[in-house]
Amino acid sequence: MKIFHLFANHKFTGPADLAMVMASSQQAAGAEVRFFSSTHPDAENSVEQIARSRGLETVTGLRLAKHLRWTSLPGDVSRLRRSIEAERPDFIHCHLDGDHLLACLACGKKGPGVLRSSYQLDPPSGWRATWSAARTRLWLPPSLRAETRLLQQHPKLQGRTRITAPPVDLQRFAPAADPGISTDRDAPVVIGVVARMQRHRRFPQLIEAFAAAAAEDSRLQLVILGRGTHQDEVARIPAQQTGLGDRIRFAGYIDPDLYPQQLRRFDLLLFLVPGSDGTCRAAREALACGVPVIASRRGLLPDLIPEQCGILLHNEAVDTMSRAILTLSRDPLRRQNMADNARQHAQKTFDAQTLGSDLIADLAPRSSGSRLDLEQNL
Repeated sequence: MKIFHLFANHKFTGPADLAMVMASSQQAAGAEVRFFSSTHPDAENSVEQIARSRGLETVTGLRLAKHLRWTSLPGDVSRLRRSIEAERPDFIHCHLDGDHLLACLACGKKGPGVLRSSYQLDPPSGWRATWSAARTRLWLPPSLRAETRLLQQHPKLQGRTRITAPPVDLQRFAPAADPGISTDRDAPVVIGVVARMQRHRRFPQLIEAFAAAAAEDSRLQLVILGRGTHQDEVARIPAQQTGLGDRIRFAGYIDPDLYPQQLRRFDLLLFLVPGSDGTCRAAREALACGVPVIASRRGLLPDLIPEQCGILLHNEAVDTMSRAILTLSRDPLRRQNMADNARQHAQKTFDAQTLGSDLIADLAPRSSGSRLDLEQNL
């Protein structure tokens, strides 16, 4: 089986990692994979570089604009059609609205089947989404709630969806060799935050909640991974105003090779607002590392984090967050149980190898099947 993956961006943000992990898992399952990403005339293609470093065969030359660009779209359609004619892929796997439209235009009625992964609770809407959905062989929503909303928005997809949880590389993200339970009452309890420091991600409230909890538990420490244009305004200045000194540490950007090691050092992860990746990659990777997650109920977070793996906040009030932090910081046995449950949940739900091989097995009969169902919808 041969699969083209299209990713309409040159920046490694949002679902780029998901697209690569899925492509790699399909390759590991025996598929021949080509990974296309955006060739920007004035910018470096970091997506292509990272995909190549992960062992994927990359293809450049398509503009693959993130947003609709009528000036470049006809040329992309022609170039992609030539690649399809030359290599005869069975499927084109899409991840974003821009590459989805391009694939449907290039494939036509008799080309390879179009697959679409989505990474948000709410489906895309508008004429492009409606037109592309009717020409999609199989849509892969990330959860049952996401599938329900997708079918409400695009009822013609009935019978052509397959719930596929967002994948995690469980070999890369794994618990420490011997995490154990600390019996030292003075041992620090480290709370991690992994997010870009943006205005909408509630950093001031998060820091205020930590400060309130830290006033009652001197062991608490907060480590923030990430950076952002407004980091001084939304995080560093509020942290200074708490007077907690080095109990709030800004680790900045972490090298990807060192990131899993840093993540598994956390005792808890606090996650409030999903970013451009609605599947909340940091939360899923924390669970895979055996780190319990305290999270809001925004977006897909309730679908990703069972109660036995963390705490889903009833609201995002500062007092509610601080009480959740204290509840787990004061109960190491409960934290350990949650850590074990988190890893087991990740193995059962997010394992990239299993998700990739199961999808390939499901696609095998479809690769040579009739396109009558799509033609009827058209």
